[in-house]
Amino acid sequence: MKTYKLQQVLLFVGLLQFVSIELVASNPKTKPVIKLTSVFTKETDVKNKEILKLYEDLSYEFLFFEFYNKKPRVKREKGTYSLKKQKLTLKNSGKTQPKEHAERFIIKENDGLFACNRFGKINKSSQSSYLDNKDKKYWEETYMDSVFGEIINDKKATKKIIEKKPEYNPVATLPSYIDVQKKEDDYTIDEALLNNTFISKDSLKQIKAIIIVGPVSKEEDKKTIEDQKKNAKYLRNMGVQVFEFYPPYDKWEAIVKASEGAHILIYDGHGSNQGINYNVGGLCLTKHIYHAQDIVNEFKLHKNAVILFHGVCNAAGSSADDNSDIGKEEALKRVGEYAFPFIKLNAGVYYANNYNSSWVDFFDCFFAKKTMKKIYTKEAAKYQKIEVCRKYQYDQKFEIAVASRAGTGETRIRYSSTKNGAWKEEKYKDFKTYDIAYVGNPNLTVVDLFK
Repeated sequence: MKTYKLQQVLLFVGLLQFVSIELVASNPKTKPVIKLTSVFTKETDVKNKEILKLYEDLSYEFLFFEFYNKKPRVKREKGTYSLKKQKLTLKNSGKTQPKEHAERFIIKENDGLFACNRFGKINKSSQSSYLDNKDKKYWEETYMDSVFGEIINDKKATKKIIEKKPEYNPVATLPSYIDVQKKEDDYTIDEALLNNTFISKDSLKQIKAIIIVGPVSKEEDKKTIEDQKKNAKYLRNMGVQVFEFYPPYDKWEAIVKASEGAHILIYDGHGSNQGINYNVGGLCLTKHIYHAQDIVNEFKLHKNAVILFHGVCNAAGSSADDNSDIGKEEALKRVGEYAFPFIKLNAGVYYANNYNSSWVDFFDCFFAKKTMKKIYTKEAAKYQKIEVCRKYQYDQKFEIAVASRAGTGETRIRYSSTKNGAWKEEKYKDFKTYDIAYVGNPNLTVVDLFK
């Protein structure tokens, strides 16, 4: 009896193995990927974006990017769609609609989506139009958004914004600066690191920085001020003295006073045409636009000062008013002219970068005694290609360089302010831009600030 039961068990196990082999053969681990077929986008402003994705299995994903309590978030709607000729109809699979929107659209080739009624007629009173966006980033695994950070394109992912570690934490991420007056038993002192890599904490305390934000718009100013306050906090954590000027408290007289002996100057705001040799330059503050000659006449910067411009039209080459590739020679002219008043004041370097969150990486390298040429080459290579580097026409001891990003030719949307302060939407074909530039002594390091 025992033997018979054992044979039954073995037979049963054998059958299970056979069934499991069949299951594995018919259900491979790698399932076919559902392909994305179309992407339609709409930006009300930089902090409110809508993305509609259509997939080949007739499913859709509607994403609504927004800020809530100053924090970025994404609401998502899923469902199925039908497409008959040009008429697109969405059917939400959920019980609620995260954000009100049309359910029927007309697709216009090379233009986008337009809300329509059930008879297929476009609702002219509706502002619900979506751009047919061919940008390859939506077909990649992830992509970087200038406001919301890194976004994942995985259809299954419920959280689309990839959470990252804090942008910087000087205390945690940088080597500790050693207080040599403490007992040696309290610390493990790495003299090589202290003497040869980073400048000392005592030296950092001698550096003076001023941060200036010029007004652009209420919404833009709020974000810019938040970004620059992060830079101010970073510098203070390093021991640097920081003086901040934000609208409407960006008074020229106070800035001039603070400029005396300043080693670092950061400016973020509008560009202007108040140059000395060419029609770009100057500073745009709340009450007045100050000419480049005003800077030369009144600022009293420290020798070899570092001048940093962010998001300023023409300062790195390109401007928001450009409608096509300006060419490297025009970019060099604009950069050279913006740098001119500061070079006349014996500044050591002028550096312009239009990419967000770029200054902390810059200072990490700068305080580690890297040369300006190495820093510029490293930072430019992150985003763009260095177009040209040559002797600076106004001072042969310095060099001037601009970097560019090739245009894709794809249709994009940008916003510009009108005379009454409102924002207008404009479609354009993406073209080559120049966004990272510098003029200065290529061998300059942080040590030169103390000469």
